[in-house]
Amino acid sequence: MATDAVSDHVRELAEHHDIDESAVIQRAVETGVETLYRNMLVRRYLADEITREEAVDQLGVEVVEEVESARDAVEEDVEWGLHA
Repeated sequence: MATDAVSDHVRELAEHHDIDESAVIQRAVETGVETLYRNMLVRRYLADEITREEAVDQLGVEVVEEVESARDAVEEDVEWGLHA
């Protein structure tokens, strides 16, 4: 996304929420860092770098179960593809 478009989006969000542009940027950074951190934990769990219990503590049982379900579905698809 071009810098001009980002600036326009920040300005529009600030106007829409009636907050300062710096508050929009702060929220965006916080949201982005939380997303990156969550993704890192998921990757670490799938790579067996952290235990299931640690993943549940950090991400919550619902997220871990969702990740496990997605992993299982991919593994089933790969297995099917190898033997189709």
